[in-house]
Amino acid sequence: MRAHEFQRIGEVLRDHSGAVLGENTMAAVAVKLGPVLTEFDFPSMTHLTMALSQPDSGRLRQRVAEAVAVPESYFFRNKDCFAYIGDVMLPQLMERRAGVRRLRIWSAACSTGQEPYSLAMLLAEKGRALDGWSVEIVATDFSQAVLGKAQAGQYSQFEVQRGLPVKLLIKYFEKFGPLWQVKSEIRERVDFRAQNLLHSYAQLGRFDIILCRNVLIYLGADQRTSVLGQLARSLAPDGYLVLGAAETTLGVSTEFQRVSGQLGGVYRLGAGYGAEGVKADRLADMDRAPAGAFRSVRLDPVTADRLEAKARACGMTLSAFLAEFADLGLRTERASGPKKD
Repeated sequence: MRAHEFQRIGEVLRDHSGAVLGENTMAAVAVKLGPVLTEFDFPSMTHLTMALSQPDSGRLRQRVAEAVAVPESYFFRNKDCFAYIGDVMLPQLMERRAGVRRLRIWSAACSTGQEPYSLAMLLAEKGRALDGWSVEIVATDFSQAVLGKAQAGQYSQFEVQRGLPVKLLIKYFEKFGPLWQVKSEIRERVDFRAQNLLHSYAQLGRFDIILCRNVLIYLGADQRTSVLGQLARSLAPDGYLVLGAAETTLGVSTEFQRVSGQLGGVYRLGAGYGAEGVKADRLADMDRAPAGAFRSVRLDPVTADRLEAKARACGMTLSAFLAEFADLGLRTERASGPKKD
């Protein structure tokens, strides 16, 4: 592979997923593209890169990006992270969601499915504690190839030996020829969807926990800022964002704050989003407030528009936004005690 061909492949990958190729990966990229040459009947890398410039090369660009991307994943990757989800995040969120008994978890850039299936097994191990709860796991990736493998839930002996405890292998997998297949009861817990993190994902809705681990490290600076901005808008005000252990929002986004004194890579929305002390059932109650609840508030149109924009940025209705500030004022007044003349 020549330098200009490697550069063109890098441009395709960056456009599709935001990932940036390291300069020392040229040989590995050439090997990964071998099957693509065969699939599209190209005699050389030169022919492939020339075809990428054609206006009808959408499918080819997608396949090149899929082939070059790094689908690295294994079960229960970073066991401390999953322990924290099970022992801290879920109990706290369940307490706050006791009224609605509903949780949504997103495994972003799920690759071949080990992460969302690990989450599904973690939930299954909770047993009766989740009886009566609706817990949705959404798993997304831009690559149709890895999504196909993830949905099939079939893994080699090597893949199941990477991070998966033997007791869970026996309990939640069954032998399928030379492979191990995730049992249907676990596969059915995960909703796999195609989604590029560089594109809008507002249609996915809001989530209580978002795992976007070991993704940002492959993105350029602008893409990292863009992705974190969209993740902020996709996270519930009191939800959790989980990044990889080597990833941080520092210097990239001001919308998150690290959960201090806790596991590295766990973040909450900053105070501007109303993340601190806001419970989902309380927000739901405020959202159901009667139309006249704030009848005494008089706002000029400019101020009203500005406050409504801030409320949307916090994932709240204007009524809930005003109620939160009113409640904050009351708490502050109580804390300071009666005023003295």
